[in-house]
Amino acid sequence: MEFADDTAFERLVLDRAMPLLPTSEARSVIDLRGPGVSVAVTPMPARVYVGDVSGTVGVAELRPLIFGAAWKVLDLLVELATGKRDTIEEKARKAAANLVPAVAPFDGQPDLWMRIMRLYASTKTLRHSLVHRQLKVDAATGRIEGTPQPGEPAPRPITAAEQLAFCRVAQGTAEAVIAGVLTRRQGDQLRWVLDQLVAHHEQPSLGGSPVHGVIPVVLVNAELLAPDEVAVDPLQVLGRVRQATPDPSHFDLQLYLPDGRILVGTLEDAPARRIAFDIDNPPDWLRWG
Repeated sequence: MEFADDTAFERLVLDRAMPLLPTSEARSVIDLRGPGVSVAVTPMPARVYVGDVSGTVGVAELRPLIFGAAWKVLDLLVELATGKRDTIEEKARKAAANLVPAVAPFDGQPDLWMRIMRLYASTKTLRHSLVHRQLKVDAATGRIEGTPQPGEPAPRPITAAEQLAFCRVAQGTAEAVIAGVLTRRQGDQLRWVLDQLVAHHEQPSLGGSPVHGVIPVVLVNAELLAPDEVAVDPLQVLGRVRQATPDPSHFDLQLYLPDGRILVGTLEDAPARRIAFDIDNPPDWLRWG
């Protein structure tokens, strides 16, 4: 809770500007509650801008500051993991040497945790340049360069795309730590985003699959087995969905119960088999909608 409170403002900024999972105002609904398959797509609403917007400040102009907010989130994460308020130099040293113990849910994801910690360590001088020294920003490309101290090696510059990836790593990692769970969708996206930062954490690519575009919502009726027991076959559901739309790799599920209540979850987190469960004790991958 202390980590959540201490990072609340930074996470709000990251969630609005550079979240791990992209958001879309368009919507796709695949309804499997009838004998056939019904697909409805709501397009992205048109945006109309009126007046002079030349004086507005966008994400591009604020990107270095948002990068600083993301770095602070990782800094506080290191303190959470070590239980100590060491100097940044000491924290970065431990992170680079794999001496920062992983916190849940990353204690079971050493490949992710090591890369996150090495990102933190490798961007230390960029953070110092932003806060204490001179950070050079290329107005044309958005690339930022740090200013090392005398005798210190120059840090690797970080491109605009890498800044975006770094911020998404920080936002997604923090949210997973606070929730105590890393979904398959979050893990896939985090692996993919970390692959955009290989030049900084210097580890092999993980091969995560990106989440992009519209994530369809799949509507399914639960099969009633007994007054308090229902069943669903996620593998069969996925097969019917693929007949309607073969492209997306991620789907949200809405499971309608006989009493009118709805359970929601992500279809990729569901087991690949038919499952039965008590209505008042749903499996972990489902929650009340």
